[in-house]
Amino acid sequence: MINLIAFRPGVISHRTEFKVQTLIYKYLQEYYDYSFTIVKSEEESYEDPDFQIIALPRKAWKGSLSRLGLPKINSTNKYLNSIFTQANGILTVDPTIYPQGLLAIKNAHRFKKPVFLNVSLTVRGVPQDFTWPLKRRFWMRKAFYQTQKIIVTIPKCIERFEDIGLFDEVIAPKFSILGHPIDTQKLTPKPKLSEQDGILRVLVISRMIPEKGFLYILEAMTPLLKTRSNLLLQFLGSGPMRSFLEAEVTERNLNEKVAFLNSVPHEEIPNILGKADIFVNHAVSIGRWEEYFGIANLEAMSCGLPCVLTNCGGIPYAIREKDLAFLVEERNIVQLREAISCLVNSEQKRREMGQKGRHYVEDYYALPKMAEKFHRILQGGLTKTSNKILDK
Repeated sequence: MINLIAFRPGVISHRTEFKVQTLIYKYLQEYYDYSFTIVKSEEESYEDPDFQIIALPRKAWKGSLSRLGLPKINSTNKYLNSIFTQANGILTVDPTIYPQGLLAIKNAHRFKKPVFLNVSLTVRGVPQDFTWPLKRRFWMRKAFYQTQKIIVTIPKCIERFEDIGLFDEVIAPKFSILGHPIDTQKLTPKPKLSEQDGILRVLVISRMIPEKGFLYILEAMTPLLKTRSNLLLQFLGSGPMRSFLEAEVTERNLNEKVAFLNSVPHEEIPNILGKADIFVNHAVSIGRWEEYFGIANLEAMSCGLPCVLTNCGGIPYAIREKDLAFLVEERNIVQLREAISCLVNSEQKRREMGQKGRHYVEDYYALPKMAEKFHRILQGGLTKTSNKILDK
């Protein structure tokens, strides 16, 4: 039995990214000889009956931060010793963003345990101008030298490390590109509601925040909604943009043509996607954020939906074959409207693009393939650490 600790206090939640990542953990527990334990902070509500959950007191991981921004390791040992000594390896988060990742690396190294980092951020972290003291940069580089593997979602994550001055011939071979798994057995094409009532449903699923581009979608679709009697725009999600969008819909006299759906557990997403005809996600880059991968896009493709997306962040890498989706420029309302119109006006185009998207997800991101790749990454790091210990 290979016992792995996912050390994520302070950053764990039921957000889609980690929820999807745990699909791999569950798959490896069922089909390989793995056991995963999730370490969270005591105030976090995360629960999952498939894993052992350890809730740490906040003082056990937060600690005091020095001028370097690093945790004081000695004050946490009494809580972490038993956790780290029983593990074969540690999975944790990017220490350039989360100090608890550095805490995990330092303790793993002390107990001679291999550590694997999960990294999805593609733009610079804090501080914004990245004026790190030389001493802190030294300790960060040392931490990466003590890491077995750095698992990233797209190549742009690696470019970020070059950008912040933490990329050299020692760190470079530690990177592995994995992406996110899609459960293609649950996310499958289904009969559309439009086949029964003739209404084409354009679906948007996302947090309702400015960077998800809801207003651009509404602006692009307003003329279509006013001229097509069989068209319905659906927004699913919650967030501060919702009240603004509701007011805009009322102002445009589109209340009968735009539906706001409340957020649902991730397990219900396949049914909602299955009823729709077209999927739209207009993510836009703002400040220090861009779309890191776009899991919802691939879930929609797995359900056979034709997609209209932006060239934002990691999306062009996640969807890197021709004619899988319409990729438009960020904030380009004309391109967005034309792409949606093309799909609204052509059942054949919707069907062909949906089929290509489904096959692509099966080939590149299906859960069994991603779990097997993750297994190989882990085995490589675990084997190297074992050999080093034996050599000593």
